[in-house]
Amino acid sequence: MNLLSPIQFALISAFIQGHSYAKELSSPKTIKVFILAGQSNMEGHGLIKGRPDQKGTLDQLTKDPATAKKYQRLKDHEGNWKVRDDVWISWYDKRGKLTIGGYAGRGSIGPELGFGWAVGDHCNDPILLLKFGPGGTSLAGPWRPPSSGKNGDKQRGPGIGNQYDHLISSTKHQLENLNSDFPQFTGLKFELAGFGWHQGWNDGCSMKDTKEYESNLANFIRDVRKDLSSPNLPFVIAGSGFGGWEQKIDRRLMIMSAQ
Repeated sequence: MNLLSPIQFALISAFIQGHSYAKELSSPKTIKVFILAGQSNMEGHGLIKGRPDQKGTLDQLTKDPATAKKYQRLKDHEGNWKVRDDVWISWYDKRGKLTIGGYAGRGSIGPELGFGWAVGDHCNDPILLLKFGPGGTSLAGPWRPPSSGKNGDKQRGPGIGNQYDHLISSTKHQLENLNSDFPQFTGLKFELAGFGWHQGWNDGCSMKDTKEYESNLANFIRDVRKDLSSPNLPFVIAGSGFGGWEQKIDRRLMIMSAQ
């Protein structure tokens, strides 16, 4: 299944744009809502700060001469991490302005950071990200869409479709309670603007789940659009790298092809 470009393009673009995040929001009437969902890939385990000599952390990328130009925009002139005043996020029971940390694994960032910066820079309206990323969850199991029916002899319930049901009910609840949870949005209408999916590892651990991944993913997209009353909701599926196309594990290659 080929659906648009992987979400990583949006994440990367957040760091290669040179302009500042600060901008004037001229009397916005709409808040654009994006759903980010998946398993641990979406939860995020990108280390913010590590040992002084550790490479690849976000803090190190802001200091390394080879990468500083791209990443320094995440800090202010005093070296503090910036906080977006036009991008907000809901993650479990935490809600607030988008900044470094707090919305991913401990001491980590997830796709919400790069994605939030990219869409925040691109859109004139304020942004709200609704993030769902429980680790170790499969599309055949917890994320199973209603159209896929039961999993073998297991009916929908705990472990089968429960995470899908949670996403739908939580999204509806959040959209119905925007004014109370985000008072700054009072008077604004919402637009469900997009859905980013980053998941695949657990399904690739079983040949049975691997073989039905593409049909489950197609059902997932159709069911989400139907259940959220958004028939044209754009979806972006992040490709699972799994070490690249040169590997020999057939299950991983099949998941990558399905995505």
